[in-house]
Amino acid sequence: MFESDETILAMLGIYSAVGFCLAVLYNVLRFFRLAFPEFRKAAAVSDFMFAATAGLVMFAFSVDNGTGFFRLYYVAAAAFGFALNMVTLGLAVPPAAKLSGKLFRLIGNMICRIVMVPVNLLCNISTYICSNLQKYVSKIAEKRKTYLKKRREMVYNNLDHKIGEIYTEGGENRNAIKAKVRKII
Repeated sequence: MFESDETILAMLGIYSAVGFCLAVLYNVLRFFRLAFPEFRKAAAVSDFMFAATAGLVMFAFSVDNGTGFFRLYYVAAAAFGFALNMVTLGLAVPPAAKLSGKLFRLIGNMICRIVMVPVNLLCNISTYICSNLQKYVSKIAEKRKTYLKKRREMVYNNLDHKIGEIYTEGGENRNAIKAKVRKII
């Protein structure tokens, strides 16, 4: 339960180093958050993941080095290491992130402009081809339509000659077609 001064100083050093390393991880995440501010949801997810990772790392070190005990000065030492990193290496992160974000956007815009020229040309060509193809297909479809004959004596069943037999007897006009009746047995 009681720890010696040497053990306490060793633990302070270990947890200060852990806090410093966690701050390095946080600065990497902060770099991307500052470089690309439009990804706010990703920044929120990365903050949550960092908090979970930091908690697990602190727990793992307390189990391994602290013999299963977790003391408040572990957290204070890790916070000191974190703050030490933030005032030394962390000061360079925001300007570097903003500069690299602008550089990435500039390069991305140049690549988009270069890529969009052939893509626009391809779209224009395909639009021209498709519109001409639509004209040809509509002409073919118009030619394939079968219209009714416009003659006075229309004969639609000219392939079956037995149906078209005209008898002089019967009917009002004396020109009736005799229907065939099939008897089903």
